[in-house]
Amino acid sequence: MAKRSFKIGFSDIGGIFIGKNIQSDFHKHYAVTVIISFGETFSIKLAGHNEDVYSAALVQKNVSYSLKSGNTDYLAFIHIVPYTSEGLKLSDSQCAVRVLDIADFDSVVGQIKDWFYQEGNDPQKIKELLHAVSSIPLSNCDHIDIDSRVMESFQLIMQSEAEKLSVNDVAPQVCLSVSHFNRLFKKETGLTFRKFVLHSKLIKSIFAMYEQNSLTQAAFIGGFADQPHLTRTFKDNFGIKPSTSLK
Repeated sequence: MAKRSFKIGFSDIGGIFIGKNIQSDFHKHYAVTVIISFGETFSIKLAGHNEDVYSAALVQKNVSYSLKSGNTDYLAFIHIVPYTSEGLKLSDSQCAVRVLDIADFDSVVGQIKDWFYQEGNDPQKIKELLHAVSSIPLSNCDHIDIDSRVMESFQLIMQSEAEKLSVNDVAPQVCLSVSHFNRLFKKETGLTFRKFVLHSKLIKSIFAMYEQNSLTQAAFIGGFADQPHLTRTFKDNFGIKPSTSLK
């Protein structure tokens, strides 16, 4: 069994980060996140609220929060892209952070631990784990349906290799005027088109980082102007610097 302090893996529908002794600043990102403790509890604080303690929690996209964990047991952060079928199962329009029953995740936690201690980082295995997490039934969730034209635009954005992707490029491809597309995109996602493009750049850069590219190379691959821009965006989304996550 390999000894390690953390592990990160990604697939095309999201990623998993496992670590301990985590103290994050306030941050938010465009992912639905399931957080599961391997043992001791952790605390989440929303802006303007008191800290609450959890063994497992579901955090919705675009929710600003800070997190503190203990230094003994590991936490698994399962980040799932919200416009995938897996992400839509977990999306909830009514509750920013939901308490989850850790017992519901017993079988999945075993699979995640197996992946954590094994060598290798197969994206297909990550995808299977994310699918398993999203398949656990959650009660009282007010699920979200996203307009099909916005869903199509997600794919166009994520698959684009253009250095500067404009709303003028995407709107006609989903048969909408630019003004109508901008209104619909913001209504459905809570983000502007520009913010979502920035998110897609971050995802591409993260893939590059964990393929052993330097931060400067990862910034270039993702389409950022420079490495400091990537670092700021990463910290805004995850509450820590990318260099910290790579240690």
